[in-house]
Amino acid sequence: MKRVLTEPLFYIYFIYGVSFLLMSFVVFRGTRKASSIAFVTTFYMLAGFGLVHGLTELTDWLRFILRTSGARESEVLIILSQSFLITSYVLLLQFGVTLLTYRSEKKNIYRSLPILLFIGYAAYILIAGPPHIRTAGLIARRSFGFFGSLISGMAFFSLANSMKVIGHPRLTNGLVITGIAFVCYAVFGGLIVEPIAELPIQLFRAACALTIAICSFSILEIFKVSS
Repeated sequence: MKRVLTEPLFYIYFIYGVSFLLMSFVVFRGTRKASSIAFVTTFYMLAGFGLVHGLTELTDWLRFILRTSGARESEVLIILSQSFLITSYVLLLQFGVTLLTYRSEKKNIYRSLPILLFIGYAAYILIAGPPHIRTAGLIARRSFGFFGSLISGMAFFSLANSMKVIGHPRLTNGLVITGIAFVCYAVFGGLIVEPIAELPIQLFRAACALTIAICSFSILEIFKVSS
């Protein structure tokens, strides 16, 4: 255990996972203050993403502890980790698309795209033959994960722009920073899987997650102004 505690990834994985769990908790609490059904439903998806993705990283944290301790890699934990990962990214894509289109009933068709894409993804996996769960997770990361994070970032930028009229700089700035963090997460969490300048990629992902968690406190004002 002493060796585990000297490894930076021990702390990085923990901060990474707890940050998304914190964001999930804050958003779930915030939705109680909103009377807009569209906002409540939409942000439930973001909270769901935070909850499931937080569990993903804490599962990977446990896997890291076991590996570093010299224990055998647990296939059950691998399956749990990648299953959580895939589910979380589908929820994130659904959130981003829904938030971008929630003002227009004419765009309802776009809101069904994430589930249709997931059905297509599942069909491909079945037809091509079940790959290793790691491969399935990597495919989801570079599709649902990348586009879900990117579209969510764009959705926060759009929401920040629409909130400027109420003259609430703290809220607007929080939304913009959250949007930037999600766009960065699209790159570090959706595309890059290798270390950057000998630094573990999880460090950059954790930084994005921590930024999103901190900003979640400021964007609670969304639910107040939408009430």
